[in-house]
Amino acid sequence: MSKRNNSQRLRIGIQVKSVLVLAAMVLAATGTGGGLHFLVAREILHHNDRLQADRFATGLTVAAVPGLVATDRAALQKLVHGLLRQETVQRASILDREGKTIASAQRVCADFEQVRAVTQPPSLSYELRWGDDFLEMGRPVLVPASNAEKDALVGGIRLVLDTRPTAKLLAGLGREVMLTAIVIVLCAVPLGQLLVWRLLGVPIRRLAGATRRLAEGDFAVRLATKRNDELGELAESFDTMAEKLQASRQQLRLANESLGRKVAERTAELERSNRRLREEMSEKEDFLRAVSHDLNAPLRNVAGMATMILIKHRDVLPEEVLGRLQRIQANVDAETNLLNELLELSRIRSRPQKREVVDFGKLFADLEGAFEYDLKQGNITLEVREPMPRLYVERNRMREVFQNLVENAVKYMGDRDDKKIQIHYTQTDGMHQFCVADNGVGVAPEDHERIFYVFRRAASAANVDRPGKGVGLALVRSIAQKYEGRAWVESQPPSGSAFYVTLAAQCTHLPPEGSRDGSGHDKPQHVPVSSGSVR
Repeated sequence: MSKRNNSQRLRIGIQVKSVLVLAAMVLAATGTGGGLHFLVAREILHHNDRLQADRFATGLTVAAVPGLVATDRAALQKLVHGLLRQETVQRASILDREGKTIASAQRVCADFEQVRAVTQPPSLSYELRWGDDFLEMGRPVLVPASNAEKDALVGGIRLVLDTRPTAKLLAGLGREVMLTAIVIVLCAVPLGQLLVWRLLGVPIRRLAGATRRLAEGDFAVRLATKRNDELGELAESFDTMAEKLQASRQQLRLANESLGRKVAERTAELERSNRRLREEMSEKEDFLRAVSHDLNAPLRNVAGMATMILIKHRDVLPEEVLGRLQRIQANVDAETNLLNELLELSRIRSRPQKREVVDFGKLFADLEGAFEYDLKQGNITLEVREPMPRLYVERNRMREVFQNLVENAVKYMGDRDDKKIQIHYTQTDGMHQFCVADNGVGVAPEDHERIFYVFRRAASAANVDRPGKGVGLALVRSIAQKYEGRAWVESQPPSGSAFYVTLAAQCTHLPPEGSRDGSGHDKPQHVPVSSGSVR
């Protein structure tokens, strides 16, 4: 509805503008022609007035010669009174050579009373128009001299003609010109509107309708207009565009069908791959759990038998045998701890723990207390930079993450004097980022990724004698990935290392009641889990 209203406003706008332009052009042409006609007519009428006044003035000049020569005032007065019998003559005067009026006569007229008398010498010939009402003309009266090169001046005449009839005629002519222009415009506007509608409105409406149909998906629409003007060219361009769009749409439909088939095939293949991957991961986790469980039992039996032998026969066995039995116990304990860590690694995704709001400032304070002895023994300073966040996470998992990182930092600190570990936190791009940095021996660039895989440690010779099972950093990365984050290291030996752990903010917000199960636990989150290792 809105689109149709917009197109209607556009269509009406074009019609109105075209009619207004046509009306303006007709009005301008009519006004110009009428104005020129009026000016020409006025000039002709004024010229006729001047010719008539000049004729009367010439006749009066010739007739006044005898009276002026004889100084016959009565004859001159009779002459001017006789001239007033002409309807257009308003006043007639005869002057002597000194410019004094000898004879004068005029009609009674209120408008003429306001006309000032012109004082000009009788020898001067002039013509003066008083508005559109009166025309004054002055002529000298000359007589031929027998012995002189120039005619002798004997006086002059003054003649005023009433041109108000001409003014009325011009006023009527002006009204007729204006009325004619108005009639022409009023007749031209409907005709112009009809022409504009037929020549512009109808083709544009057809083009607008075809455009709407094309926009609605009817690519078969065509105008097929046979015109040899710009609108015909526009219609031809529209038809060409519609044909190309129809061809492109057909190609796009075929391409979409082909792409849809390929996507379906790839999706099915990806689903099969994901299913196999899930099965393999499940088998791997089951294998880890089975191996951990099955190996724990014989190891406990070995440890128990060694303990019983030590208890019963400690007094009779030589020291060498006792030492070997104690070594067996220590190795069994180490392998049992390794199996427990592998079992914990397999449970990170499949067995989520209860979540709660954890104050990481207090969590790091507890870690500092747990490592108090190791920090004092190694003369290491642990600095936790506030503030720290409060996040909705699994407390024990987070403790495992940072306990492994701090333990690594203590283990690979080196022999420098100013040993220092720093823990700080930032939030950026929807991620909570923690950093555990130390100034220890560092990690070679080629080992930055290697150390996060199970049973893989840094290849440096300095790490050969370092205790470690190669599971801790794998656990750190797996827990970070469970919260849609990641774990990585930045290091350039021997300048120390900075281990980073990020947790997605959306995974650490307190969820609504409906997203937790009946026991108060969060529903399990299925995210990819990869393996890793400490250095």
